[in-house]
Amino acid sequence: MPNLDLIPVDIDMTMSIIAKGAPLSMGLFTVGIHDEQDVQLHSATNEESGLVVFPAVRFSEAGTFNYTTRITSVSADWEIDPTVWPIRVDVIESNDVLHASVTYPNGVPTFVNKCHSATCKGPFEFPELVYKTPGIYEYTLKELSEPGDGWATDDRIVKVIVTVVDDGHGHLVAAVSYPDGFPTFTNYYHANPARVVIHGCKLAVGAPLPAGKFVFGLFDEEGKLISSVTNESHDDTDV
Repeated sequence: MPNLDLIPVDIDMTMSIIAKGAPLSMGLFTVGIHDEQDVQLHSATNEESGLVVFPAVRFSEAGTFNYTTRITSVSADWEIDPTVWPIRVDVIESNDVLHASVTYPNGVPTFVNKCHSATCKGPFEFPELVYKTPGIYEYTLKELSEPGDGWATDDRIVKVIVTVVDDGHGHLVAAVSYPDGFPTFTNYYHANPARVVIHGCKLAVGAPLPAGKFVFGLFDEEGKLISSVTNESHDDTDV
């Protein structure tokens, strides 16, 4: 028989979504928490930073509760991370008061979604950063390449913000956002043109060679005429 005098406990759960190939917008993806029968109990959408913060979940009895969490959104433009992350909630009773703790056996749920509609042809990725304290970490991203060989360097500077929060259960959760838009650098190639002159020779036998008497054509691989020229004159006559 349940103890009706127990004071329930509310817990919050925080996780994150990382976007590759395009920026995140608020509410773009939905994450669900499911019980052991795969019934969805709770859901939340992402913030613009990528953090997913679930509303307080209330527990009214002691016990160990096992859940899973996954992205429930479907998108034609995004490759959704299919990872299913386990969650364990331990609720204990002390003097008619319930206390809860959350653990993530495989680490804090972090989903990585990739955008398919992006025009990115040359993605790049920096090594993983590790954070040991909550806070707002600001960075700038810029191209270090030197111009040359016909290539111009994109000199834009992109601001990057990493938000690290404590979920209240001894876990740090990090998310990255780009206030000025997703880092996209464009390099233009402007090579100096190469030039050639194609020559030929016309011989005249039995009479002087008049200028412009004969016409010659230059054709491409498809047989299209590119240009035509005529011969110059020459007074010598081959017999």
